[in-house]
Amino acid sequence: MLSKLLKNIFPPKDVIGIDIGNYAVKIIWLSEVKKVLTLKDWGYIPLSIKADTPAEEKKAIISEEIKTYLKKKNVQAKNAVASISGNAVIVRYVKLPKLSKKELDLTISVEAEPFIPFDIKDVNLTYCILNESTEDGDPKIDTVLVAAKREAVQDKLDIITGAGLDPLIIDVDSFALETLYDRIAPKDEKSSVLLLNMGQKVTNLSIVSQGVTRVVRDIFIAGATFDKAIAKVLKTDAAGADALKKTKTVLVSDEDKEAAIESFDRDGIAVSKAAAGVLKDLYTEVSRSIDFYLSQGVEHSVSRIMLSGGMANLGNIGKFLSAEFKVPVEIVNPLSFLPEIPKNMPKDVLPALAVATGLALRKMKDWEE
Repeated sequence: MLSKLLKNIFPPKDVIGIDIGNYAVKIIWLSEVKKVLTLKDWGYIPLSIKADTPAEEKKAIISEEIKTYLKKKNVQAKNAVASISGNAVIVRYVKLPKLSKKELDLTISVEAEPFIPFDIKDVNLTYCILNESTEDGDPKIDTVLVAAKREAVQDKLDIITGAGLDPLIIDVDSFALETLYDRIAPKDEKSSVLLLNMGQKVTNLSIVSQGVTRVVRDIFIAGATFDKAIAKVLKTDAAGADALKKTKTVLVSDEDKEAAIESFDRDGIAVSKAAAGVLKDLYTEVSRSIDFYLSQGVEHSVSRIMLSGGMANLGNIGKFLSAEFKVPVEIVNPLSFLPEIPKNMPKDVLPALAVATGLALRKMKDWEE
């Protein structure tokens, strides 16, 4: 009885980060004791849901998968954070007239409407003031606007509550990556860093400068794009293409190419050619975002790329992108801030846990304020 009362007065602050992707559900459960974070548990739950499955049934399946995992692992924490990305969310960096926070709270829908390509009545809208500035002598505030479709937010809420958890906040994938970056980045880093999280349907792009995200964009070149390109070249289905993607590499060096030719690795050569074509398209799209960032008159260009998501496991992807962008590419270890990584965690799972880890790093104060 006493323990139950204490839990009501002093609720547990453990937060479970749940990244609900198209390929898998990723779960990170962190606990903080005396300002020291520990990993209580983690989960990687592959999803095998047919494309024509009705939306409500799909949500029920995912909820049940999460609930089963929580029961199996005896997870006691109930607070959960999830996120959205893709067409369901729009992030805009805009200058607005200088107003007090109270005034902006009352008028944000009107001020934001010209910048949001959705019906303002159909979105959840929030904002954050970055700093003050002037434009043509008029005082302004630099603001980031975030508009998420209500339906998409509700879908995530339904999945979380259906799994028996309490949804505390629905974040944005790119901002979860920023939260993670804040934890793992060198404290003295002053340059600009490009974060690329390559999932199955979407690649989340963020450019972070001195700890602040300056550009956010979702690019629809991701794992499924590679599967389609490989399937077309080798005349196989998506499952076959996915399997090849996991075993073959992008042939970057002359030595790699010569070795593939000498060993008559036709599948390897075909996969590399298909993957390289997709990566070239990705390079073009990412370069546009970098050009946009540089057009803002910033002091620092992008000095390195931090790559995460399931596609970070594609062999030699880091070497390929480094050669294209002419900057170092690092495959993210999202748990590098911990004393050690669980021995039962496969190395190829680590990059896919980036968003879930960023979500789990959110603090109770983020939604209590």
